[in-house]
Amino acid sequence: MPLIYHAHVYFLPEQISTAETLHGVLSKTLPASCWMGDLIHREVGPHTQPMFEINFDENLLIEVRALLEAQRGGLSVLIHPELTDDVEAHTDSASWLGEELALKIYTLSRGE
Repeated sequence: MPLIYHAHVYFLPEQISTAETLHGVLSKTLPASCWMGDLIHREVGPHTQPMFEINFDENLLIEVRALLEAQRGGLSVLIHPELTDDVEAHTDSASWLGEELALKIYTLSRGE
C-alpha cells in the first residue's frame, strides 16, 4: 500500500491573498485523488503559522511537488509522509519548498 503524503502550505496574514489564489489554482489543477483542506487562519498542532493541507498518495509525489514548486508564489511548503513516528515524518523524512519554518516538535508523538 502506498504511503500517504501531506503538504502544508504556510502563509502569514499579509500573504492571505497569495494563499487564497494558490488554493484556487490548486483546486483546479491537483489530481482528483488529492484532498485539500480549507485555509486555517491560526496555528494548529505543530504548525507555527496559518496553513492549508493537501493529502496525496506517494505515486503523486513528483507531480504534486512540481506543481507546488511552480505555483507556490514564495510561500513555504512542508512535504512529509504519514508515518507512525510523527517526529520522524516532520523532520528527517520531510522536505521543504522555500524557507524552512520552525515547528512545535514537542506536540508530536514518536509512535511505537
